[in-house]
This record gives sequence, C-alpha cells and structure tokens, in this order.
Amino acid sequence: MIAIVLMVTTLSVAAAAPWLIYWIALNEIESCPTPARHTATAEQVDSLFRKLRLSQPVHIDPISPYSYFLQGVHPSASTRIAWIIARSHNVNHLSDHRYWHLSGAALTIWLTRYWTSTELIARAVELENLTATSVMR
Repeated sequence: MIAIVLMVTTLSVAAAAPWLIYWIALNEIESCPTPARHTATAEQVDSLFRKLRLSQPVHIDPISPYSYFLQGVHPSASTRIAWIIARSHNVNHLSDHRYWHLSGAALTIWLTRYWTSTELIARAVELENLTATSVMR
C-alpha cells in the first residue's frame, strides 16, 4: 500500500511540476503584452513567414508546458511566432532577468493559449517591422 501511495504521489508531482514552473515563470513578468493596433496585410504575413521559413498555411495551435518541451530543437510555427512577441515584451517587463528563458517559454505558451492566430501574427508582424526600421536607422 505504501508503494502505491508513493508511486501515485511521485506521478502527481511529476505531472504537476511543468504547470507549476509555468505559473512561477509567468509571475515574473510584470504585465501582459498588448495586441497589435492594426491587422496585418497579406503581404506582411507572407514576408514574416518567409523570414521565419514557414510554409503556408500556418496553423497556430495552443501549446502546453509538455508540448513546448517535447518540441525540442524544432519549435512549431505557433512557438516561433509567439516567441517574437514574448522576447520583445520580456526585454522591458521581466522583474528578474535570471528568469529570461523560463519566463520567455511561459509567455510563449500563454500567448498561444489566449491570443487568436490573427492577434499573434499581427503583433509579430508589427514587432518585426519595428525591428527592421530601427536596424535601418
């Protein structure tokens, strides 16, 4: 009986740990990112997808801490697009930069779960255009 209780407890902790880490890392971010002011044009979307080497149609799927980890070195289109927003936001809104990677992953997960694909793509286009403009100056 003790072995069963120990096994169930261990499995429960192992199953809950990724979500706990997600929650802790998300709480290190001082505010939520804001959606884009305008929708992206087809040309802007095509340009973003070419830059990211994504073939169309792109499906933006919600990810979890488990699926984020299982992607390994081959992130999904959802992850790559949401990461643009998370990276940009965390530069100025992270309370402790030691959490950069964990909070970036947590915000990437959060974005895919709570923003629509249209919002994600439009904001990523907006941020990429801001980056390109600032590099040209």
